Amino acid sequence: MQGTVILELYQLIGCFCVNLVRIITDSDTGSGLYAVRFSDDGPDEFTRLFRLWTEDMEFLYSFFREHEGRLKSGYYKGISIQDAVRATRYEAQELRNVFLDIARKGLVVEDTNLDTLFLPLDSRVYRMQELQKNKARGRVKKRWLRLYAIRFDRHCYVITGGAIKLTQDMSVPHLEEELEKLERTREFLIRHDLLCQSDFAYLEI
Repeated sequence: MQGTVILELYQLIGCFCVNLVRIITDSDTGSGLYAVRFSDDGPDEFTRLFRLWTEDMEFLYSFFREHEGRLKSGYYKGISIQDAVRATRYEAQELRNVFLDIARKGLVVEDTNLDTLFLPLDSRVYRMQELQKNKARGRVKKRWLRLYAIRFDRHCYVITGGAIKLTQDMSVPHLEEELEKLERTREFLIRHDLLCQSDFAYLEI
């Protein structure tokens, strides 16, 4: 599913370096799913997150031990750490299957596509905006996985990161970091005049 690097863009904003990687794309129109890679030798955010959520047991157990108090809240009905790890891996696999389905069927299939999967980060926003901040969630009950992305146009998104979200808002450190990645990536794209999917169609592979 993952393609090769479509663009090698390096822009230091402080210590902020961005590379764009093609995940599921249409080379003719530039539409599709891209992901940010923040270092030369590391994976893109799409790959990193699904590895983290499905394979990295040390991370998952550590995360839920740190946030065990939230698991014991009324909403989650006191789910155990072990069950939370199991639920996360299952949700990640289901979410990954959605992307695999899109890759197989095409970007513009009506029932499942990037535009039905990604929604505005701010649920109070109903109009599409330039380089809008978006989120995608899993499709299981009491889902807590999030992918964060910048929307360029219909069926065109750049994933900037993701997280396990156990809180109603994003005022916890690991979620605030995701907000910063969204904003700084958006600033980076504006600096390089990448404002819509047609701009992607002319990038060299």
